Amino acid sequence: MTEREGRRAAWLAAAFPLIAGLAAGCGEEEGAAQAEIRPVRYAQAFVAGAGRARTFPGIARAASEQDLAFRVAGTVTAVEVDVGSVVRRGQVLARLDTGDFELRRQQAEAGVAQARAQARNAAAGYERVVALYERGNASMSDLDAARASYESAKASEASSATALRLAEQQVAYTRLPAPVDGSVSRVAVDVNEAVGAGQTVVVVIDAAGSPEVQVTVPEAFIGGLRAGRPARVVFDALGDGSLGASVTEVGTAALGAGGFPVIVRLEESAAGARVRPGMAAEITFSIEGRPGTAGVLVPPQAVGQDQRDRFVYVLVQSGTGGIATAERRTVETGALAPEGLEILEGVAEGEYVATAGLRTLAPGQQVRLLEAR
Repeated sequence: MTEREGRRAAWLAAAFPLIAGLAAGCGEEEGAAQAEIRPVRYAQAFVAGAGRARTFPGIARAASEQDLAFRVAGTVTAVEVDVGSVVRRGQVLARLDTGDFELRRQQAEAGVAQARAQARNAAAGYERVVALYERGNASMSDLDAARASYESAKASEASSATALRLAEQQVAYTRLPAPVDGSVSRVAVDVNEAVGAGQTVVVVIDAAGSPEVQVTVPEAFIGGLRAGRPARVVFDALGDGSLGASVTEVGTAALGAGGFPVIVRLEESAAGARVRPGMAAEITFSIEGRPGTAGVLVPPQAVGQDQRDRFVYVLVQSGTGGIATAERRTVETGALAPEGLEILEGVAEGEYVATAGLRTLAPGQQVRLLEAR
């Protein structure tokens, strides 16, 4: 061996462990990449017409939200509450300037005093005429005139008393009380603002009623809902899991092309008391099936197609933790219904099928079930 060949052999001997280490590291990275389990969205195949659970988005609203207004027009002098304030029944929420109303009340009080004086005078005059008539010193016409004057004075007294009560009510109407226990969701006026009678001043949510959730249900499922059916509601903002609810109203007219309005009311619970109007929610209903229908349906996006055939990836669960194995199956499809695409052959009721990323899945690949869609 020449000196040059000896140096080359020594260099290879020194570099071999480093090369082997790099190769081993790459192998570990590749193994880790292969071990990564991909999350996949899925749906469950179902028989058309069978009862099943469906989830729709909705918005929370107050069971009873009352728009409060003054019964008289005037200028706001005080607003006693803010948005979010807890109020009790009878608590004053806002006030109007009482100046003009107090003057009218005082004027009505003076009118009552004047009418009472006139009534007393008429009563005394009537009594004198009656005494004179009984002694033959007054005619029948004098008696009739005295009686008419007395009755007119009494009517004027009653009218003035009614005017006083109305004036006192007008003064009372300058205070806006809370009709129920609850909380303030909106304050619509400011101090020194002129408001009209009936103009919304404060909006109060009744604390006694359970919160409600409004959801729009597509035409294909509205026939399977009725009042009284149970539901589950999830608020991401609360993070307390699902809350029990029941259907209270099912709309009979569609909201354009969006579907039919449905109202569900939450059950009494500590979490329900924290629900605020406007919160986003997901409502899961148990939809009743329609008799006389058949066929297995899946979402249309679960069916892929290539140059050979149409296919789905059935996700076969292989253990706990939501881990499944993707199994490619050729399917024969039927009609497209509002509820999904009919599968004539290849998928059985209850099986899970992938609904996204079909072209990136491979037969035998392990996946993690992410969320039903």
